[in-house]
Amino acid sequence: MCFSVEINRDLKYLSNFFNAQIDQRSFLELDRLKEESDLYKTPAADNRIFPNVYAPVIISSHNQNILTPMRYRLRPHDSKEEVPSKYNLFNARLDSLTTRKTWRPLLGKNHGLFPFVRFFEWVEHEGKKKLISFYPKNREIMWAPCLYDLWREPSGKYSILSFALITDEPPKEILEMGHDRCPIFLNKNCWQDWLNPRNNEIKQNLDLLKNQENVFYDYQWAK
Repeated sequence: MCFSVEINRDLKYLSNFFNAQIDQRSFLELDRLKEESDLYKTPAADNRIFPNVYAPVIISSHNQNILTPMRYRLRPHDSKEEVPSKYNLFNARLDSLTTRKTWRPLLGKNHGLFPFVRFFEWVEHEGKKKLISFYPKNREIMWAPCLYDLWREPSGKYSILSFALITDEPPKEILEMGHDRCPIFLNKNCWQDWLNPRNNEIKQNLDLLKNQENVFYDYQWAK
């Protein structure tokens, strides 16, 4: 699983890179809400996000890519209260997308792309748990397909748009460093097909996720 990730917060850069319109109203609303409720958290100066922190995500609406803030850790639309933290709702395993009740209703419906710079994991190293980060060599940014959902408070005062990134088995270089999962780095040619899914073509949606960027992951030990 992805313990945490470092993001790029430059909305103009992300907008140009992904040909996406910035949802300015939602980003301004997030800035307002974080002052009045601990439901809304934004990254610190190091741009590193953990579960329950907001980050920019790309979705598609009316054939237009939109860059909008979402919380990293999915809250299902029908949850009466926050799902306990012992449950991993920030990473969705590829092999569970059609079987787990949290992911199944979203596949073929609520698809997004999550851009980030690197991801962090705890691994066993020299008899101790150490924090390591992985990043694609010679790339400034990577992106993972994600699933999202919208939860609304019954009173209507608050809502949470949240997501989980999709992971799969890792390439050899990550496995050799002691970790057994990796975010899917979706092939750029598959962006629009993923962002505009067809409800009745689950197999085709899953097949898209097999098309990944050809990269080598470098690593860095956290200080």
